[in-house]
Parts: sequence; structure tokens; C-alpha cells
Amino acid sequence: MTLMTMRAVRDAGGMVRHMPTPFQPAAPTAKGRKKRFIPDPIKTNGEAAAEELRELIERAERCAEEIKARQDDFADVIAEATSRGHDGKAIRKVLAIRKKNKEDFLQEEGVLETYLSALGMI
Repeated sequence: MTLMTMRAVRDAGGMVRHMPTPFQPAAPTAKGRKKRFIPDPIKTNGEAAAEELRELIERAERCAEEIKARQDDFADVIAEATSRGHDGKAIRKVLAIRKKNKEDFLQEEGVLETYLSALGMI
């Protein structure tokens, strides 16, 4: 016994007719994601692209090294201030305040003071 299904077919006049077709089970699908083909830019664009890519990567590495060096310098300054008796957290807070616009800082302080007074903390 063969199972039959119907499929829609358009004829030359644009009319849709339903034609019987034998049932064919779906082909088994592979599990997982289908791998996409991504061309290698170095092989497809030649040596110029490889050189450009190499230069960009080296620039990014130098930037990362400079950032790390600046972070180490900042940590050294905070450690020196702490060794001289200053509070490192307070210094970081002052730096954050100095980055802000004066009006924004005053607005934040006003809101904070309002909240603290409403909670009975000041």
C-alpha cells in the first residue's frame, strides 16, 4: 500500500490544482549544526592581506601591552599613596568625581543626600 499526499501545482493560466503524489518520507538529517564554509582571507586575498592582518594584530598587541603598563603604573601610585598613610579607596573616589561634570556630580550628591535622609542615615 502506498500513501498519497497532495501538492499544489499552478497551470499555465495561473490556476492552482491539487495533484496526488506518492508519499516520500523525509531524508534523515544530521544532528548538530551544519558547518559553513568560510574562506581563508590570507589564502584568497594573497600576501598583501596577510601582511595587513599581521600589522593589525601587532598593533593590537602593542596597545594591550601599553594598557597593562598603565594599569601597573596606576596600581603603583595607589600603593605608594597607601604606604604614605592615605586611603586608596578615597583616592579612587576622588578620581571618579573629578572625571564627572560639576552639575552632574552636584545632582547625584543631592539625590544621594535625599535618599540617606529619608532612610534616617544622616
